[in-house]
Amino acid sequence: MQQRKPNQEPPIDLVEQFYKENVDLKAILNSRKARKEVTAGLEPYTGEFGPAQKKHLLNRTMVGMAKRHMDDLDGLSLDEAIDLIFTPEELGEPVNNYFGELDAQAYQEIYRSEDVSPGSPFIDRPYSVNLNDGIFEQLAWERRRAIETWISKSIYKQTTSIHWKLFIFLHNLTPTKPDMGGHKFLYNYIKLLFNSAFGNYKQHIYNLTLDPSMLNYLNLQLSKKETPDENYAREVQELFTVGKRPFSRFTEKDVRELARAIVGWNYNYGKIVFDEGHEPIINFDSSNHDTGDKYFSSFYGDKVIKGKPGDSGREELQEVIDMLFETDESYIYPCRRLYQFFVYPDISDQVEENIIKPMARIMAENDFSLVEPLKTLLKSKHFFDSQQFNSLIKSPMEFVYGVHKDFDLFNGEMTTYIREENRVFYYSDGDRLDLFPEKFVNELSRSYYYFDSINGGNSSQGMRLFSPPSVSGWPAYYQAPVYDLFWINSVTIKERKNTTEQATRWGSWLGDGVNIRFNLKTYLQTYSKPNDLNLLIEEMENRLLGSPMTDRAKKRLINSVLGENSLNTNYWTSMVNDYLNDPSQDNRYNLSWRFEQLLFQFFQLSEIHLF
Repeated sequence: MQQRKPNQEPPIDLVEQFYKENVDLKAILNSRKARKEVTAGLEPYTGEFGPAQKKHLLNRTMVGMAKRHMDDLDGLSLDEAIDLIFTPEELGEPVNNYFGELDAQAYQEIYRSEDVSPGSPFIDRPYSVNLNDGIFEQLAWERRRAIETWISKSIYKQTTSIHWKLFIFLHNLTPTKPDMGGHKFLYNYIKLLFNSAFGNYKQHIYNLTLDPSMLNYLNLQLSKKETPDENYAREVQELFTVGKRPFSRFTEKDVRELARAIVGWNYNYGKIVFDEGHEPIINFDSSNHDTGDKYFSSFYGDKVIKGKPGDSGREELQEVIDMLFETDESYIYPCRRLYQFFVYPDISDQVEENIIKPMARIMAENDFSLVEPLKTLLKSKHFFDSQQFNSLIKSPMEFVYGVHKDFDLFNGEMTTYIREENRVFYYSDGDRLDLFPEKFVNELSRSYYYFDSINGGNSSQGMRLFSPPSVSGWPAYYQAPVYDLFWINSVTIKERKNTTEQATRWGSWLGDGVNIRFNLKTYLQTYSKPNDLNLLIEEMENRLLGSPMTDRAKKRLINSVLGENSLNTNYWTSMVNDYLNDPSQDNRYNLSWRFEQLLFQFFQLSEIHLF
């Protein structure tokens, strides 16, 4: 019997696809250069804090902005909005939501282990050491999916808090591939990122170094004192703390000496996986530690870390971390990455001097906090300069979650087609709930299928959580001169179209012939005047688009609903009023296909990809 595997394709290689399409790089560079310089600095923004400013702030701090987030800012000042947005969330832990896919008896047969009951957490339970034809319980795909869908559900349900956006920022900045060690490794990495979002970045790097998934990913687990592995020693400098040249000037000798200083650390796989609990069990093997002195370059002030015998050798890791964070670059580099992630990827000399370096000083004065410099940035004149609005392309996660959250698709209506007497009938759960499997009717079980579908959509567009393309993260956040343009190509545009059509037409796939689509009545009622077509389109524009549409596009939208020169807007008003007063099958059908056509045309607009 083979290990059960998830039904997923590997993420698209965005860089490879970009260069396949023969994009004119010179034009991209000219476009970047032509962008007007934003000269405002970090001084507090004191201008209007209206719908446009609130939308810009939420676009950059939520994982997919939806109307409910805008509602939360209603009546708030900028300072009050920032206080709300920087309110931490609770993490929780994953539970058995896969019981519709694999019941207790089937789990026992496959893994020779007793499963937890539906809705119960499983991370702290010891895993079975029994092997069944090479199948390992700690690598079970059902539980892997349970963890991934739990995170996806948390992001979907996020409060108006930046916490999950910071989680993704840290995952991109300090990535691993945590699945190599199983579920507990993945959960520990998730917990590390989540707790570090509002914490001390220096402490995060220390904890990251000893995280089992990182010990695996960059080979520190296998490093030997005779030939210390230099992989982590290089990346912790180049990618996690002080950055690359020309800003940082660490040397190859620094890489070698750092590798010598941190050799000897490893994790106890058996105790993490097969004992109760989930916390990392980390060991320091003094017999595998280089006890010689380590000499660093002038970049680190000619630092010498004295070699230490026995268990005291573990202290050298803290000395290394202290050394890294004694440099100015250790503040400048993370702040540069914050700016690229939350504001704009291409950093000018003016931004470096007037924005990044002052942010770095704030970080240094606030115990290595990422949150404090970011708060200052998000309240600044620089951030609210109109040039920053709608200047980025949405990542797959921002696009997909934005669509699903705005339509509240998870709480939508299930649909299916049933063949009866040689005819095919369409049903929604409002008509015949008994036609739908219990695993989809049950909200907890439904989350397993629904959020796995979301994850598949993100993956097909090049951004699946916990599967970064490299130790550098996703190239859209760092690779000049293309940056966020990597998100858009002939493949991902089709996948984005798929996402919107699933949400608004045939529904998002759950399985067994069942889809879930938006609830027409509930969604229409989220608009102030859905029976006024012009006002509805205007509100949709403000809510969903990155920038205003042209008059020509607006006319095309109206024609898509009413037909050219055949109907007037009063017809739309009558249809909506009839349906809202009497949501019968006939009234729903009369309105539904026209509204779906409006949405279809709306999501064809290029402005939908900007934020």
